[in-house]
Order: sequence, then C-alpha cells, then structure tokens
Amino acid sequence: MKRRLEIEDILAYKFLSSLRASPEKERCVFCVSRPDGEANRYRTDLWLYDADQVRALTSHGQAGPALWLTGGVLLFPRAEEETPPAARTRYYSLNLETGAEEFYMEIPAAVTWISRLENGKFAVLIKSYLPDRDAPEQGDCGAQPSQDPDYIAADELPFRQDGLGITNGMRFRCCLFDPAAGSLTPVSDPWQNIESISAEGNRIIFSARRFEKNSKYLFYGDVEVYDAETGRLDVLMDDGTYRVYWEGFLDGTPVFAGTRGLLHGYQNENSSFYRFDGGDGPSLFCANDRSVHNTVGTDVRYGGTTSFIPADGGIYYIGTEHGSAPLKFAGPDGQIRTIGGGGGTVDDFAVLKDRILYAGLHDNRPEELYVLKDGCRTLASGFHEKLLAERTLSAPETFQFSSAGLDLDGYAVQPVDFDPEKKYPAILYIHGGHKCAFGPVYYHEMQVWANRGFFVLYCNPRGSDGRDDVFADVIGHYGFWEEEDLLAFREACLERYPQIDPARMGIGGGSYGGFLTNWMIGRTHCFRCAVSQRGIASWMSMFFTSDTGYLFPCWDSVTDVWMDPERYWSHSPLKYAGMCDTPTLFIHSENDYRCPSSEGVSMFHALQYRGVESRLCIFKGESHGLSRGGKPRSRIKRLKEITRWFEDHLL
Repeated sequence: MKRRLEIEDILAYKFLSSLRASPEKERCVFCVSRPDGEANRYRTDLWLYDADQVRALTSHGQAGPALWLTGGVLLFPRAEEETPPAARTRYYSLNLETGAEEFYMEIPAAVTWISRLENGKFAVLIKSYLPDRDAPEQGDCGAQPSQDPDYIAADELPFRQDGLGITNGMRFRCCLFDPAAGSLTPVSDPWQNIESISAEGNRIIFSARRFEKNSKYLFYGDVEVYDAETGRLDVLMDDGTYRVYWEGFLDGTPVFAGTRGLLHGYQNENSSFYRFDGGDGPSLFCANDRSVHNTVGTDVRYGGTTSFIPADGGIYYIGTEHGSAPLKFAGPDGQIRTIGGGGGTVDDFAVLKDRILYAGLHDNRPEELYVLKDGCRTLASGFHEKLLAERTLSAPETFQFSSAGLDLDGYAVQPVDFDPEKKYPAILYIHGGHKCAFGPVYYHEMQVWANRGFFVLYCNPRGSDGRDDVFADVIGHYGFWEEEDLLAFREACLERYPQIDPARMGIGGGSYGGFLTNWMIGRTHCFRCAVSQRGIASWMSMFFTSDTGYLFPCWDSVTDVWMDPERYWSHSPLKYAGMCDTPTLFIHSENDYRCPSSEGVSMFHALQYRGVESRLCIFKGESHGLSRGGKPRSRIKRLKEITRWFEDHLL
C-alpha cells in the first residue's frame, strides 16, 4: 500500500547530469548524484548508457563529469575527501573493459571545465587570481589571492558572487595543460573573465570580457579563437555589442548564440544564432525570439548540463516554450524546428549516431533517461520506480486563464485523495526569475503539500519565459503587471475549483517570486499567510548590495537609482509593507549574494515593527540556490519550516 510522500523523501532522488557521447557516438557516460543526509553532501557516480542498457561505473560517490580519452577509457575528476592545502584538481582514468581506476594527472588549479585536444594537451578553464598590479606576471596562473585572513578587501564590482564567495580579483581563465610536462600555460588575458568556452580539434573558442579595477562588470563581451598548434589567438569580435551565451564550431566555422539587447535589454531579449564566415564581424544565420535555455523550474535537478551541441549541419539546443523545455534545432537554412521532449523538460542531452539521449522530466516523475529516435520518446532508465511505486502523488493539471487581454498558462496540483465534496486550503506559488517559467513537471515540495491536503496553484504571468520578447519584458512594470495577473489567476482558480476555500489561501515564492510575495502582502489582503524566500524588499538597496543588482534596470534598459530614486522606491515592496497584515515567514540564506539576506531582514523588521505576525529563518553557509542545491539537511529543514507555516495558518 502506498503512503504519502514526505519531506525527507528528498533523500531518495537521483539527479542526472553531464551527458557525454563517446567518440563513435554509440555510448554515453553521465553523472548520477544523490543526497547523503548523514554526510550532508551530494555523492556523484558515473553511469554508462550502452545498447539501451544503463549500468553504474563507479560507487565511491566522488566522481565528477567525465570525458572520453578513447572509446574505452574515461577521464574524470575525483573529489578530495579533505580540502587540499592548495588549489588543485586530480583526474583519474577509468577503463570500461576492466573497470580499473587509476590516477592520471593533477592540474595545479581549480578546474571548472576541461576538453582534450588532438595534440594530447588539455584546454582548461580555471579560477585564476590577479597578481599585484605592480608585480610581474606570475607563472602560476592558478595562484590563490593574497587576501588578508582577518578582513576582506575589494576594489571592483562584483567583489562577491553568489555560489562563489569572495571573488575580488578572480577571473575564469583559459589555459593549456601538458600532462607530459605537467605545465599549465595561460591562453587568455589575465584581466579577462571567460563566461563560456568550447573546443574542437586543436582550437578553443571562448567569450570573455576584460574589466579593470575600480570598475563594474557588464554582460557583453568578445569572441576569441585560440589555435593550440600555432599559438595564434584571433579576436573575432571585440566591440562589446553582444551578450554571448554559447560559442562553438559548426563544420569548422565559429558560431555563437547571443543577443544585442537593443529592444528589450540584455536581461530579457532572447538570443539568435550568428556565425563568423569571413566577413566583417558576425552574420545572423538563424533569427529567434524564443528562449534558448531550459528555464522551467523544479527542485529535483542537480549538476552540470549541456545546452548546445553543433551537429548535423546545425545547432541542437534546449529552449523553453510556455511550460515545456523541448530540444530544438537551429538549421543552416535559418529555420528552427522542435526535435522532441515537449510536454516536459529536456535537462541535459547527448547526440548519438541514430538517436538522442537526454535526461528529463515527464509524466510527473523525477528525472530519468529518455531516448528520442524517429520522432518517438522512450523511457531508458528506472531510477525512481521504487519511489513511484511506494508514494502517493498528484499529477499537475494545465489550463489557461485571461488577464489584461492575454491568455496565460496556469497549473494546479490537487490534494492527494481529492474529494470534490470537501473544502481545501490552497497555496499560490510564484516562480523566480523573472524570466523563468513553471510547467507541469515533477516538483518535490509541491507534491509534499498535495500529500498534506493542499491545492498547489501556479502560473506564468507576464515577464515569464517561454514566449516572445515582448511578453518577457516587464521592465518599468515590476510588481504592477504581475499583481494584475496573479489576482486574475486567483479568481480563475476559485472559479475552476470551487472546492478551494478562499479564506484559507496562502501565497509564496522564491527570488523574484519572493519579491512578488513581498509585493502582494503589502498591496492585497486576500491571503491568509505568506512565505517569502530569498526575496527583494527594495530595488534601491538591491542596486548597492546584490552581485547583479546594478544590472537589473527598473524602468529602462539602462538606469540607475540617481536618475529617478522615487521610481525605484515605487517598485519596492518595502514601500507598501506598512499596509501588510498577512502573517509571513521569511526564508533567506546567510551567503546569498544575489538577493542578500538584508532584504529578508528589512521585510521582517517592517512587519515586526507594525506588529504583524512574522518569522525569519536565515540558513548558515547557504547561498541563493538553497532550495535546489543546498546541503541536504538544510533543504529538509527549509521545507519543514515552510510546510509548518502553511499548516499552522491554513489547515
């Protein structure tokens, strides 16, 4: 007999990532990560897809994403059990025939990306730190910063970044590693920060932006190609016009996906595809006004992903369409077509000889492997069969509602064992972003709440991803447009589901959803309680404290607080907090540099000062991604706090 899904069942999930096809395109290695509650960490092992079968290759839980040395030998980084005395990355080889695992090489730097070149050397992306401005260039391009252990010194923006910590003077730098000589040779300028990188043959292509001390970091950058055989570095584009999300080689020609942000800003405008075909600068070969990323939210993903693969004369990539993230193909004819994976999400993929293998979310189940062949999707793994057989779940329903003359996408998860004759409490949940989306995919926390007798309601208001540029562009309307859409969604849900008790409806969300939760409790009085996670209180304070705050314009593509401070304040939830009477729980992380914990503290102070029931929880050592990639015990405690708040006020 099945029993209800519990908060602690998050420890039962397997997260699939880092799919890599073998050289002959017949097999695929991938990572499977699992939460370890006792050690309070994630353990990752390598698995193999071969001839429609999947099997584990390692069991120690210390593996990182693998690459293929040959058709039968893998190379992968192995995590240290203890923190090493200096930055280094140790790699091991794994023979698929014998199962033998041996030490292969050690790179004296923190490596974040690696690719083997045809000449036997490795292209690597490392964390590199600037030397003293007056000192000569250091030979060790992965040297650690010379920060005083007793205090933090900063002279650039951002000096700290979410998930990375203190980054003053840090750059992501491209180097060549020669395993025979053990040498690490810089390729890119030490003052450049590389945001994306690829390699093919003996050529490396990357997008980077040089920025000086006492300056701010901006989105746009150049595109450069380095030939590891000749040592030649070609700057293909250096005008700082495009924000580049990916670059690679298509049949030997450098290509990239990016946007100029001319109409809707770098934050909102979707990317098109460009190539360098010998002319003066890049030329457009595939125009696009839809997302080229998977932005459909869930809390059952973990690990790295592949978003773009050039093959078959075009570029395979994952896009977002309404509440789905299918696999798409940008062809040389300038046309974009959908390959498959609709009705759910493609989270990572590999292109094999006669099929495409991907990790994804379908049919209200956690991540599994799927095969796309001849237009058909087939389940290729069963990592969650036991959980599905033993736990009760409720499948999301999809429907449309109207707001401001637009048809918008709404979703509802009914309570488990739903009885149409009963009345139920409900949680209206808001996604982050803003340019992200919700869809009808598996969400652990939503399933937990449905198992405890709640309706869970969520939608994609204006500003969400998955539609055109105009729909996503809410610059100058933050809060106001979404409030209209969310209230229309609330009314549509009450009409569609008369079993919902309007007097027992809560609201919640994280990041931009936390901002909108803060906004709604100060401007409306129709919610019994609220949970605001990693939210925003004031755009004025965000401008000066967030690692990306000055890149988030309030009413035009380029604005700052001095141009019109009253307008920044008018978009801030803190302005309206004096009218709040909604009991609210605030969840924040101590090391959240995207939406600093001071934002949650500000809202908490405001409600406490006004005598409104409120509670503040700040998770030590966690960052902005607590709900998705935080330590397992922190994730469990967070969800317990939220669930208890909703139960205490709505049941």
